[in-house]
Amino acid sequence: MNQENLTERDQFFSKLSHDLRGSFTSTLGFSDILNDPNEKLTYEEVNEFVSRIGNQTRESYELLLNFINWLKLDNYNYGLTKESLNLLDMVFQTKNYYKKILAENKIDVNIKIDDHQYLYMDYEIANSIFNNIFLFLKRITKFNSTIVIQTVKSEIENFSVVEFITNCAEEDLSYLTNIKLEKLTGNVSYPIVFAIKFTELSGGHFEFFQDIDNTLKIVLSLPNR
Repeated sequence: MNQENLTERDQFFSKLSHDLRGSFTSTLGFSDILNDPNEKLTYEEVNEFVSRIGNQTRESYELLLNFINWLKLDNYNYGLTKESLNLLDMVFQTKNYYKKILAENKIDVNIKIDDHQYLYMDYEIANSIFNNIFLFLKRITKFNSTIVIQTVKSEIENFSVVEFITNCAEEDLSYLTNIKLEKLTGNVSYPIVFAIKFTELSGGHFEFFQDIDNTLKIVLSLPNR
């Protein structure tokens, strides 16, 4: 089967498997260097390789979880356990997970979420959605700025709506509207595509708005019943 005959999903999984292999190969390579007695590494070099192994392992782990959750959703919602989830808890949990990474870029997070907002979803799917959004925002948000996360009143019954607002470093993010899987390029593509597709497959809605001053707003609507 040539590339032209591959479906959108086939192309996506092909790229995903390529990234997974590359990430694991890098991790094994760094590990081999650390275990080689002939490598006279300094303390600083050892710390650098350990840090790289940690980063590569995290990326591989996130990609693998996304792949598993995609299969759960795509195969007729197989294996999903829907439950009532506190939205504020989910956001705080994700913020704390990325606390160190955000701090390295001097990115602050201002959360304005009503404690009585809930979602009715599979926990792993909801967690993946927020993880991917945070990872995407971390990559496109300007250095030394603030991400605002707030809830707004939903115009649709049985949905909770949360907005993510940030100043983005990229001038044009119009490609995020009706994004196509076969068009993916760069490190920024995967996390936001997973977030969009997981939201859609869960019955929710995902929208982008970008102002001329490069303020980006992501509006996420997820079922709460």
